[in-house]
Amino acid sequence: MAEYLQPETIAEAAGMIAEHGGELAIMAGGTRAMQFLVPYMPYIMGLRRLGLERVEKSDGEWSLGAAATLTQIQKEVPIAALRDAARQIGAVAIQNVATIGGNLFSHAPYGDAATVLLALDARVSIADGGGERSLSLGDFYADGVDSGALVTGIQFAEPKGEAVYLKCGRKRFNATTVITVAVHVEMDGGNVRAARIALGGASPHPMRCTAAEQALGGGALDAAVIEKAAAAASAASAPASDATASEWYRRRMVGVYVQKALSQLA
Repeated sequence: MAEYLQPETIAEAAGMIAEHGGELAIMAGGTRAMQFLVPYMPYIMGLRRLGLERVEKSDGEWSLGAAATLTQIQKEVPIAALRDAARQIGAVAIQNVATIGGNLFSHAPYGDAATVLLALDARVSIADGGGERSLSLGDFYADGVDSGALVTGIQFAEPKGEAVYLKCGRKRFNATTVITVAVHVEMDGGNVRAARIALGGASPHPMRCTAAEQALGGGALDAAVIEKAAAAASAASAPASDATASEWYRRRMVGVYVQKALSQLA
């Protein structure tokens, strides 16, 4: 039977991770750990005593504790794109316990909320034996998910422009993800000043699509530019096939949904 560990501080939790390494399952909401990790691990570490459920805003900066639930996000963060993503992850019973930090570790095509966080240029706070540090969410994925560290929080600035989140699934509600798209665009006098486009289900982890961003240029968000960006996003995708959708279909839907999202902002 697994031994259940309950650290009282982040430093203590980081020490437990360093001590037990790959034999330790970290459990916040438990929706992922109970299914994939707990049955095979001799140690389980709970996060309930670490105070990571906070949702705060100060000086235009949002700070989400890694253990904040998807239900909390919907109620306490008035950013439509992030609330839409949280609302479409599983059923209400899942949202009540699943955490925003845990969603970062969901395997493709999941990690729906992480797609929005990439589009918002979020940063991740991590604690390990060397203390706490912060890195961009893009670097977090590029460097590989570090099993020797604990994600403690997520930070991002209040969006200056408009952000849109769209999910492609086989049914309208509570659907298994095919792909997700999050777009954050800042306009200046009718022209695109800055844009971030993120994709979920289009690669092994949520990805920022710089090729699609560059295709927008700095001009008007017209139909031709939108079509060019959608084609660039489709070409940059490297999805996998599974029982839900084929690689071809996912790639095709990336283009369709990037076009839809940008059209909403035009």
